[in-house]
Amino acid sequence: MRRLRLGLFGRETAPADGGADTLLQTIAEKVTSPLGGGALEIVPVPWSAWSYRRRPLRFLWMRFVRRFASEIPLVDLRPVCRRYRLDLAYFAAPAFAHVDIPFVFTLWDLGHRTIPDFPEVRCARDPWSQREALCRWMLPRASCVIVGNQAGVDETCLHFGLDRARVVALPFPNPDFGPVAATPPAWLPARPFFLYPAQLWPHKNHFTLLQALPLLAGGDAPDLVFVGSDKGNLGYLQTAAADLGVADRVHFGGFVARGELKALYQRATGLVFPSLLGPNNLPPQEAAVLGCPMILSDLPGHREQLGDGALYAPPLAAGAWAEAMRRLVAEDGLRRELAERARAAVAGCTAEAYAEGLQRVFAAVAARRLLWPGPGPA
Repeated sequence: MRRLRLGLFGRETAPADGGADTLLQTIAEKVTSPLGGGALEIVPVPWSAWSYRRRPLRFLWMRFVRRFASEIPLVDLRPVCRRYRLDLAYFAAPAFAHVDIPFVFTLWDLGHRTIPDFPEVRCARDPWSQREALCRWMLPRASCVIVGNQAGVDETCLHFGLDRARVVALPFPNPDFGPVAATPPAWLPARPFFLYPAQLWPHKNHFTLLQALPLLAGGDAPDLVFVGSDKGNLGYLQTAAADLGVADRVHFGGFVARGELKALYQRATGLVFPSLLGPNNLPPQEAAVLGCPMILSDLPGHREQLGDGALYAPPLAAGAWAEAMRRLVAEDGLRRELAERARAAVAGCTAEAYAEGLQRVFAAVAARRLLWPGPGPA
């Protein structure tokens, strides 16, 4: 039996990209060895081999497509697949591309469909039309679509009519903080605080937490710590904090290194995560593995992800967030109980489990690909 070659297409990221960087680094480390007894070879395709940003003509073509022809894929990967003699492809991150071999596609979210009123999915770098075109082009053509949980399966099938057998839920692998030394930032608040690690997009809903903070009056009322890169909403949030009279209790830490993030989780009264976008997110899993109790926006995907390991509040109900935060401040036993439940809820979400799930998907796609000849070596 000939050995098939599966190209792994990732994306160039940096730590400031948040969860995307964490997830792709884990995949790059764990999904690189031969699978199925050597019958399937993983071939990492370097970003430089296909990124339009590295080639001037491709970059100009991308700018033209984004501006005038959003229905056209941004990059043609057919020559790349031939150059690397690929039989199959795996997109570890969403990509809008021409590809003429069977492929497995990763879908992180459908924000342009589930929260279409937010500017980041309407008129940002990837506008609504581009996101919609990507999904309409890639999802029906994919041999299998990987999503984060069953809520993601439901959303994908609802909005794009895919056969459920072709959409597979693989929970994100837990981030590994073991080798990371906790290094508290110099600006660490002296008072108790709640932590929200999220880039400053409007849909991350920092604003509701600012509205909740004045409802937590008193000498033992906690502070809020926001860490994450500014995506255009920082000035608005700073003004809102001042208008609400809580500017002295809100700390904007910007991007922090992993050692600082670990220290913040370990010292926080709890994680607050009011994001309006699912189906799942990485910070709740970070909090779970580091023993930080949490309050999450009441989304189906979050309940699936953490079960009884978190408190939940309607995303835009400031009063409900204030009450949940008050409970965590006052009830030591509740904090310990939630932390234990959360750790149990994500215990099976290991990098090895994620890699094994991908192996099963790859094996199923490869079994069909063996039914005809191709470019891979014999």
